[in-house]
Amino acid sequence: MTFEEIIAQLSEISATLENASLPLEEGIELYGKGLELAKQAIAMLKEAKGKITLLTDELGKLADTAFEVKEDD
Repeated sequence: MTFEEIIAQLSEISATLENASLPLEEGIELYGKGLELAKQAIAMLKEAKGKITLLTDELGKLADTAFEVKEDD
């Protein structure tokens, strides 16, 4: 499941939970499903943050590298 799909499902769950006529047991079940989806989304965000940090560090190392320019004699 993609991050976007998770967010869409969380949005649907949130809208359903706001429905006052929802039976209690169904609400509790949906709430639990929402928590699991939220955990997945947080894990995906942490993974993305790690990847971005690695890429940024690599870019910083490249920028700090001194390049020698050889002139033809």
